Amino acid sequence: MDTSLIIQYILILLIVAFACYSLFRVLRKNFAPKKFSSKRNSCDKDCGCS
Repeated sequence: MDTSLIIQYILILLIVAFACYSLFRVLRKNFAPKKFSSKRNSCDKDCGCS
């Protein structure tokens, strides 16, 4: 009984860690510093101003 509870906690921890990692990757990709660089004058497909 005790080992099954530990296995459940480990599985939940892995799922939460994977979800946090995926969220971090998406946020890091969307808010990259190069996207808001003031050196760029032209608009490309990633900037969202078209």
